[in-house]
Amino acid sequence: MRRVRWIWFIALILAIGMTGCWDRVEIEDRGFVVGAGIDLADEEEAQNGQFILTYQFVIPGGLQAREGDSKNGSSSKAYFNLSTNANTMFAAARKMSYQTSRSPYLQHMRMILISRKLSESGELASVLDLFLRDHEMRRATKIMVTEGDAREVLATNPKNEKLPVMFFESTSLNPTKSSSIYPPTNIGEVQAYILSKSSFALPIIRKLGNEVSVSGTALFDNAQKLKGLLNEEETSGLNILRGTAQDGVLEIHVNDEYMAYEIKGLRQSIQADVSDPEHIRFTLHLEMEGNIGETQERLDLLSPHQLAELEEKTEQKVIRLTNGTLTKLQQEYGLDVIGLGKELDRRHHALWQSIKDDWEQGERYFSRCDIEVKVRAKIRIVGSTLETK
Repeated sequence: MRRVRWIWFIALILAIGMTGCWDRVEIEDRGFVVGAGIDLADEEEAQNGQFILTYQFVIPGGLQAREGDSKNGSSSKAYFNLSTNANTMFAAARKMSYQTSRSPYLQHMRMILISRKLSESGELASVLDLFLRDHEMRRATKIMVTEGDAREVLATNPKNEKLPVMFFESTSLNPTKSSSIYPPTNIGEVQAYILSKSSFALPIIRKLGNEVSVSGTALFDNAQKLKGLLNEEETSGLNILRGTAQDGVLEIHVNDEYMAYEIKGLRQSIQADVSDPEHIRFTLHLEMEGNIGETQERLDLLSPHQLAELEEKTEQKVIRLTNGTLTKLQQEYGLDVIGLGKELDRRHHALWQSIKDDWEQGERYFSRCDIEVKVRAKIRIVGSTLETK
């Protein structure tokens, strides 16, 4: 009986000792990271490591302070950036722990910036491995490519946001207002591209003084190496081809003036003719509707004939945009970031299995296939006129 009591007593002591959060870290001891930048070190910097990792830490007190306020001589800045060099991201992150009183905490990271120089080196998958393995990371963390150094972009001081990363994120969500911005891409999607060895695209961010510009597209091949860039107009064409341009503005040349066509909806469908596997033909059907946002030419917008003419000009504009993008993708880069290969996999799986290894390489079926774009544009709202008759 006494032995049983001792067993229960020991079990009780062990249970008490094991309760609670044994690995708890107090919130005031955490260094909240909202963004990261990764650069490739130059020859001089490479002595300390080939990669430069920059974290943007939040200063909680700065989020409450008003612009220009200071207390006891301290700055009201809401963030600080810290950079370290290493040959691996894991080592760089650990070295950063030695330079700040609060250990980096990645649960609230919103964005990872990759420099163009690093993207061209083909090391994208390597530098993202740390973030993909870290249990604190969120799969929704967005990834963008910077024109210059990522650390320089993180040093931007926007006027209307306390945290640069939050400003970048808000700007990247503007594809609903501009078709020249490639839709945000998160780390979970990039991992899926890497695992499937697929080509993909990422948005581009540039530093312009104390502001940034998010426009254009960075194209990566199936080896995760930056292959080329698309400008704003080509990005607009890509978004239309993919069916993601649900909003935006097209400037249509009418006589000697311009008309602004506001896209308010877009439906895309793909038809594939695989009767000749050596010469696959695609037809992309685009149904677009929108409003007239502005006209510099005095037009009779109540005339069905005039509206039909404007719709035709809009269709011609979309065909020119998309054909320009297709030429760049097929002839210069050979990258299917439109998703035509996925369409073949869904509709013609057996054929796709036989050609998928030669889709962008080898026989280069993507570059050889014919792609026809058919557009139907409708004008739903014309607005009020400048004068009445």
